Amino acid sequence: MRWLKILGGALVAYTFVGAITASDQAIQSIQRGEVIHWALLIQGKAIEEYTCALFAPVLFWLVDRFPIDRQTWKRNAPFLAVACFALAAFKYLGFYPLWMAYWHHPAQAALIIASSTLEVGVDFVSVVGVAHAIRYYQRARDRERSEAALRVQLSQAQLEALKSQLHPHFLFNTLNSIATLMHCDVATADEMLTQLSDLLRETLRYPGTHEIPLSEEIELAERYLGIVRARFRDRLTVVYHVAPDVRMALVPHFILQPLIENALEHGIALEPGPGCVTITATRDGDRLHMAIVDDGPGLAPGAANGGGNGVGLVNTRARLAELYGDRQALTLEAASPRGVRATVSLPYRV
Repeated sequence: MRWLKILGGALVAYTFVGAITASDQAIQSIQRGEVIHWALLIQGKAIEEYTCALFAPVLFWLVDRFPIDRQTWKRNAPFLAVACFALAAFKYLGFYPLWMAYWHHPAQAALIIASSTLEVGVDFVSVVGVAHAIRYYQRARDRERSEAALRVQLSQAQLEALKSQLHPHFLFNTLNSIATLMHCDVATADEMLTQLSDLLRETLRYPGTHEIPLSEEIELAERYLGIVRARFRDRLTVVYHVAPDVRMALVPHFILQPLIENALEHGIALEPGPGCVTITATRDGDRLHMAIVDDGPGLAPGAANGGGNGVGLVNTRARLAELYGDRQALTLEAASPRGVRATVSLPYRV
């Protein structure tokens, strides 16, 4: 198929060249007041150009076999040049009966062949140049594709590494809470273990998946909240404000859990009384905004202006940057009248 494409492209190119040279000869004949024999003119150009086109696959094969690069140009360039002129001479020798049938005169045919061999040899050198240009372009394109594939693989590996770091962090925190309860409330600890088992089973539904619909992410968050409710009991209230048009929006898998955990550990857990965590999700044009707001004591000193350097937040920022580049943002700010607001902004996609 490749050689047929090369031959087809050569036929098109030489048809264009033949049309230009035939038009030039016709204009010259008109200027000299000569009668134009269109049939003979077109027939002659067709024979000349299409016999050249037949050699294009051979020239492309020679470029594949003897490429010109930094290491081989001194050896291969002269060989290709000689090959071009040899093929030009072979063209006229091989198709000599065709020329005789067209010109009808041996002396005229010999004269035209001698003058045309050099010209056609130069044309073949140009074809070799085109073949090298196409070869370099294809190699550059293949190299770009390989590099792009490697970048995707590296990005996927980095995301998997970040994800694998996030799960143990959440797991260890939960197990620490269960271990604490085991000494004072065995029933609650047992309930938390059951909820943890269900949540881990749910997270394993998405191997190698980095984005899921927001509705499924909220279900995962609910399972996590089911674990921590056993610990906080009636002290914890969770309120959802999720717009209907964003429930199918794609979000990073397990994006809400570390933000909710941060709100609980650094907000609700520090207060002796009841606390509330509000989860909101809205769309603004081509942007999706998610916010986790608690009514705890507020930001710790030095954590303003988007701060926060815990494992969960650092890991979440890295995942967002890997997935969306500079089209995302994760900020922490003081909520009104008290507490902390963690806001995630990313492209809206379904």
